Amino acid sequence: MSAPKAASGSSPPRTSGWLRALGFGCGFVAFGGLCVLGLSTRMILAQGDDASSACSGFLADLRDEDHASALQRMNADYQHDFDAAHLRAEVARIDALANHVQPLLTSVETHDDDAATVEGTLYGPFGEAPVACELTEREGYWYIDLVVVDGRALE
Repeated sequence: MSAPKAASGSSPPRTSGWLRALGFGCGFVAFGGLCVLGLSTRMILAQGDDASSACSGFLADLRDEDHASALQRMNADYQHDFDAAHLRAEVARIDALANHVQPLLTSVETHDDDAATVEGTLYGPFGEAPVACELTEREGYWYIDLVVVDGRALE
């Protein structure tokens, strides 16, 4: 009879709990970072767009109560039919537009190369309110056609 063989099968190395937790933690951080990057890319691209700049300038004029300048940023029909006093009254009708402190424009969608929709959020003492601006480009300049804040249109 032959001598018994020693057990040659060894068990796989054991991973400690802290190393496993570290691996899961790094995976969650990497996943979260990719999600934030994906969501913020659209917002970053919106900041450099000409239509977004026109909308931002219009909102800044309203915040600074420079209604004459804001009126010049609006389409020809609005400029023709109304004056700065009418625009001031219309802005006062929409609290979030009249009292916003900071706009954050997050997306720009261009239609037919000469029209765009810019969307974002207004922040102020009222909290936050969604804002959308429709614009038309004429001769290299973007004019405001419509502004909707929290479902209410500036008319």
